[in-house]
Amino acid sequence: MKTVEIDEKGRVVIPKDVRVQSGISTPGQLLLTVEGSGKIGLQSIETNLRRAQEIGRRKLSSWREERHDEDRLAMRLTREGKPR
Repeated sequence: MKTVEIDEKGRVVIPKDVRVQSGISTPGQLLLTVEGSGKIGLQSIETNLRRAQEIGRRKLSSWREERHDEDRLAMRLTREGKPR
């Protein structure tokens, strides 16, 4: 854990060793989340995008076009079976 300063414009410098350890590259973009009173989170958009792409590749590697129509039919039948 490190202590960093925040300037009057709200800017914080993330130390290089923290950026390297967390996989945050510069220049880049971060996703900012409010996690509670006095607590924020920062996530690398690039890291999350790479992770999502890897998951997508794994999931789609077994995709077979011939099953696509069956999936659509199953979804339609499921929706039709619900009371309105």
